[in-house]
Amino acid sequence: MKPLVLDIPTIAITGSTGKTTTREFIVSIVESKWKILKSIGNKNLPYNTRNIANRYDSSCEAMVLEMGMGKPDAAKRHCRYLQPNISVITNIGTAHYGSLGNSYESTAKNKSGLIKRMKQDGQLFLNGDDRNSELLDTHSFKGSIIKIGIHTKADYQATDIHYTEDGMEFTVLFKGKEKPYFIPTFGIHNVYNALFAIAICHELHFTAAEIRKGLKNFTIPIKRLNRFPLRNNSLLIDDTANANPHSVKAGIDVLNSIGKGKKKILVLGDMLELGNYSKEGHIEVGEYAVKRNINYIYTFGQDSKWVIDAAIKSGFPPLNAQHFISRDELHNQLKQLLTKNDMVLVKGSSAMKMDDTVKMMKHRYMFTINLDDSIRKNQLMLSRETYDLIGIKSNRISFHFGAYTRVYKIKLNDQLAHGEIRLSPELENGITIPSVPYEVIIEDAQLFLGPIIGINVYQRYMDDPPQQLLRLSQYEKIGGLIFLFNPTTIDYQHQTMSGFYFDQESNSFKSGVFPYPSSFFNRVPLRESRYQYFKRKLGDTIFNYPYGNTNKLDFWNIMSRNSNIKDALPLTSKYKNINSVLRFLQTNDSAYIKPSTLAGGNGILHIKKVDNHFVVTDRDGGKEKAASRKALNNCLNEKLVENKEYIIQQEIVSVNPAGEKVDFRMYIQKDGTQKWKYSGLETKVANKGSIISNSQNRNRVVPGLVALQEFYGLSQLEAEEKIMDISNLCITVLKTLEKQSMHLGDTAIDFVIDENLHVYLLEVQVNYAAEIKAFREEDERSVLPNILPTPLEYAKSLTKFK
Repeated sequence: MKPLVLDIPTIAITGSTGKTTTREFIVSIVESKWKILKSIGNKNLPYNTRNIANRYDSSCEAMVLEMGMGKPDAAKRHCRYLQPNISVITNIGTAHYGSLGNSYESTAKNKSGLIKRMKQDGQLFLNGDDRNSELLDTHSFKGSIIKIGIHTKADYQATDIHYTEDGMEFTVLFKGKEKPYFIPTFGIHNVYNALFAIAICHELHFTAAEIRKGLKNFTIPIKRLNRFPLRNNSLLIDDTANANPHSVKAGIDVLNSIGKGKKKILVLGDMLELGNYSKEGHIEVGEYAVKRNINYIYTFGQDSKWVIDAAIKSGFPPLNAQHFISRDELHNQLKQLLTKNDMVLVKGSSAMKMDDTVKMMKHRYMFTINLDDSIRKNQLMLSRETYDLIGIKSNRISFHFGAYTRVYKIKLNDQLAHGEIRLSPELENGITIPSVPYEVIIEDAQLFLGPIIGINVYQRYMDDPPQQLLRLSQYEKIGGLIFLFNPTTIDYQHQTMSGFYFDQESNSFKSGVFPYPSSFFNRVPLRESRYQYFKRKLGDTIFNYPYGNTNKLDFWNIMSRNSNIKDALPLTSKYKNINSVLRFLQTNDSAYIKPSTLAGGNGILHIKKVDNHFVVTDRDGGKEKAASRKALNNCLNEKLVENKEYIIQQEIVSVNPAGEKVDFRMYIQKDGTQKWKYSGLETKVANKGSIISNSQNRNRVVPGLVALQEFYGLSQLEAEEKIMDISNLCITVLKTLEKQSMHLGDTAIDFVIDENLHVYLLEVQVNYAAEIKAFREEDERSVLPNILPTPLEYAKSLTKFK
C-alpha cells in the first residue's frame, strides 16, 4: 500500500530512550496553536500508526507520531502507512538490544530505516552528544540534519543548566542568540528531550514565548519520573514505564540531584531485552549507583542480582544492598526501611511490573487520614488536587472499613493538604474509627481503610489485654486497626464486635466497638457453624481453624500415607485393649500410651518391659509394677481416662548425656509472603526420671541450635543444616494438613531425635502455649519475639493491604 504523504508537519520520533517524553514536549507546544493528530500513551507500534493515519482529515494541521522500533524492519512497517517529513532519533542505546542484533551497529541500522523512508528532503534531528548516533546511516539523506546537544557544539545547544525546586532551567544557544527556558520535570536527559522540541518548533516558526508557554504546560507522561509527595517529607519517583542502562542511569542522576539531604533509595527490577548485554548492563548500573552516592539499593527479579554484586564489589555497604525474588519480601523490607526524608526511585522494565511497588508505596505513604468530628457521617473531605490524583469522576465513593461498607459523598476543600482525607470517626451501630496509622487503597471509586485485623482470644485476655502486648511488638510493619475480641462480644444483628484495640502511641489497649474485620487470627476453639458464618462474611481469611489439640491417631494415619513423611513417624497403633498393648511390646521394649486429643501430658503413660514384668509410669512420675497380664490390665484400667481414645506409640530414645528426656518443638508460621517459614526451635529437657517434658515436668529449655551441638556433637554449620532439613519436613507436614480443609498459619510441631539423628514427628500443635510463655523462665521466653508478631503479618496479607 502507498503511504500517506502530507504537506503538513508530519513528525516521527524514535530512538532507544526518551521517545515518549520528547513526543509530549513537542505536543505541548504544537497543539497550543494547531489541531493535531498524535500518538497517545505507550501506543507506538505500527498498527497504532495505521490507526492514526486512518483518522486524518483536512482539518488536521500537524501529526506527532512516536514510532517504536524494538523489532527489525519496524520502520518499514510504520512508514507503509504515512511518510514523515520531520524525524527525530533521540539516541542509540541498549533498549531492545537483544532483539536488534546484540550490537550498537545493528541497533543503529534498524533505526536508520526511518531515515531511508522519511521524506528525503525533510528535516532530521539528531543528538550530537550521542556517539552511537554517529552509526546512523545518513549518507543518502538529502534533507537537512539538525543537531542538538549540551557538551559538544550543536545547532541548538543547552548551557547553564541547573535544577530548581520544580524542574530544570537552561539556556539555548542558536546562531549566536541565547534564550532561557524552563521544563517542569527533572534530569539532564529531559533537557535533551526538550531540546528536540525546542529545535523542531523553532524550525516551524514558533516564537520563543510560544515555546516557553508550551513547555510550561508540559504534562509528564505516566510512569516517567512522576513525583508523588509522601508523608514525613519523603518523595516517591515512579519511572516504571521501562528500563535500560541509559535510562536507569538518568534516573539515578535525578535521584542524586534532587535527593540531597535525604536518604536516597533505588528500587530496580530487571532490565529486560538486553540480550548479550544483560550482565554487563546490570553491572554498569550497579557501579554507577555507587558513584552517584545512592544510600540503599534494592533489586527484584533475576538479572538485577548483578547490580547488587557490582555495587558491593565497588565498595557499597553490603547491609544496604539487597536482592529479592519475592515481591512481597521486597515490599516488607521497604516498609521497614522508609521513615522520613526519604527519596525513592522505582524503575524496571515494564514486564517486571514495578508499578505494583509504586502502588504499594502510594497506598501506604501518600494519603493521610484525619478524623474530624465536625464532618458529617457518610461524608469524605479532600482537596481538588487530591481528588484529581485519585482519578474518580463522581462526587461519591464507596468507603470500606473492614466488613463495614457505605457510600460516602465527597466534599472538596482546597484548604486541605496534598493527600489529606478527612472523615468523621463516628459510624453506625456505635462503631468508631480509632485514631491509629492506617493505609489507604483507592481503586474503582472505592476507598479501603485498613488493615482491620481481629484476634479471637480467650476471656482471660479480654480481662487483661496487656498480656497480648508482645504480639504487637512489630506493629509498625502491620499498622491499621488490630483488636481483641471473643465469641461472647459479637453482635450478630449489627455485625459488630466489642473489644480492645492496640493504640501505638500509648502502647496499650483501648476499648471500642468495631466492624467485622477483614481477617482474623483465631486463638480459641470455634464452632463449625460460627466458622462457616464468618467465612461467608469475610471469605477465606480466618486462621487457625480448626483450633484445638490435633488428634494424634488421625495425624498418624494422614501422614503415614505420604511417602515423604512416613519414615519420620514412630510406630503407632490404636489402643483397643490389653491385647493391643502386649502385641506392640512383642517388638518394642517400651512404648507410650497417649490420649489422642489431650495435651499437656495429661493421661499419658509409659510402659517398659523389664525382665519378667512391666513398669508403668504416669506423668507425675508414679511407677507401678505389673507382673502379669491381669495386673497390667488392671493398672491400665485404673490409670486411663475413661471414654478417651488412646494410641500406643513407640518410644524414641533421645540423646542427652545427663539421661533426661529431650523433646524438640519447632515453630513454623506463615508471614506476609503467605508462605510457611521457620521461626524458631527450642529443646525441652525434662526433669530427671520424668516421661514428659511439659512445663510442670521440665528442667530447662535450650535453644535448638545449641542442643544439636551440645547433645548430638554437631558443628554449628551441621546443626543449621539439620534445622533446615527438619523445617522442610515440617512444612511438608503442614501442607498435607492443609489439604484436609484446615486453614493454618501459626503452628508448633513436636518431635524427637534419636542417637542416629533420625527425626520422629509426634504432633502438630495449633493451640500451643504462646502468650503464657511470657510468664515462665527466661530460657522459655527467648523464642517469643520471633513467634508472637509473625501471625499478624500473615493476617494482614489476607487483606487488600498485603
